[in-house]
Amino acid sequence: MLKTHISALALATVVTLTALSPSQAIELEMPTYQLEEGFGDWWKAAAEAFTKENPGHSVKLISVPFGDHHDQMTTRLAAGTPPDIAHISARFVFGFADNGLLEPLDERLKNIGWKEEDFISAQASMRREGKVYAQALLGYAWGLFYNKEMLDVANIAVPTTPDEFVAAAKALTLDSDGDGRVDQYGFAFVTDQSSQSYFNLTYLLAGLGHNWVEDGKLISKDDLRKAVAMTDELLKAGTTPTGIGNNDMRQLFWQGRAAMYIDGSWAPAYKKDATPQVAESYRVAALPFPDEAGGPSNVLAVPAALDDERKELAFKFLELVSRPEWQQKYGEISGNPPARLGMLTDKARADWPEIPVFEASAKRATKSYLPTGLEGEYNKFSAIVAEGISALASGALDADGATDQIHDELTNEFF
Repeated sequence: MLKTHISALALATVVTLTALSPSQAIELEMPTYQLEEGFGDWWKAAAEAFTKENPGHSVKLISVPFGDHHDQMTTRLAAGTPPDIAHISARFVFGFADNGLLEPLDERLKNIGWKEEDFISAQASMRREGKVYAQALLGYAWGLFYNKEMLDVANIAVPTTPDEFVAAAKALTLDSDGDGRVDQYGFAFVTDQSSQSYFNLTYLLAGLGHNWVEDGKLISKDDLRKAVAMTDELLKAGTTPTGIGNNDMRQLFWQGRAAMYIDGSWAPAYKKDATPQVAESYRVAALPFPDEAGGPSNVLAVPAALDDERKELAFKFLELVSRPEWQQKYGEISGNPPARLGMLTDKARADWPEIPVFEASAKRATKSYLPTGLEGEYNKFSAIVAEGISALASGALDADGATDQIHDELTNEFF
């Protein structure tokens, strides 16, 4: 009897160890560009929760700079060796889905009682040919970050209209020591050939009441010219250094060398790296435009090339982070409005006083940062725009020339 009991116990021990042995454990890999931002603590907490719910399995979070993330993701998806969990800047989902690189989620979502209407409107855009390919994590919401002390010293009110904005940017551009070089920029913005140059022009375009694609047609050249001309006016006034990228723009503001810049709901987390003066003096206001460009920011998806077991585990992680509990934590930990509606808690609002600005931004945006109907062509579309803005910033083209180049190339390519 004792021998039988020992044998049964030994067998149970072997079964348990086998179930949790390293050879059977699966480590899911998730590259992300958000570990250094306010989101990082949330991602780490969610990964720990996943392991508790799925003993023997884990999520390995890998930090990748934003500028490299998409290129690496594209290479791996195309090669059939994808990461297990695809954290994607939403503008790139459409091309991936259209090329069959992402797994449709409909059946799995149906099994957990998922409802599209529980999430922000940007979730609906994650469908291609009627199928859902990604879970939205955040919608774009923008704010005008400004240094209150700089504005107060110059006796300039926070701008609320496009004209006030341009005037303030010019007035806040200063050579304070008279050496002939600007040492305080009025409005920092990206002018290199990255997609952020496209975004910057889109802020202005939407603020002037336009989408890139209107009624199935490319915006008129005259309407595009107005946004390019505003960009040119800011450049000629020296409100920003030319040829700078996203990180340069942010560093200028948070290190006290720029009075204003535009950024998203994640940006208050950068205050941890700010100078004491900026950390004390920065504020966030609504964009000084009558309308804004919204849309999906970033998402989670499951690569189509994974084996079935990895797909199921990747979906379990996606399901976990979309639950109400973790959506509430998203607001509290990262300071961003979560994708699931009604999840912002009193704690999130108290800890992150800028949240109302971003909530209002998301609600009032009626324009899209994406070229409607051409979402799958975002890469090529934005590259044409960025090339024109870069040429404008370098002086290779004037405002009319840049407008003509952008409009003519987009027309020839897509319309």
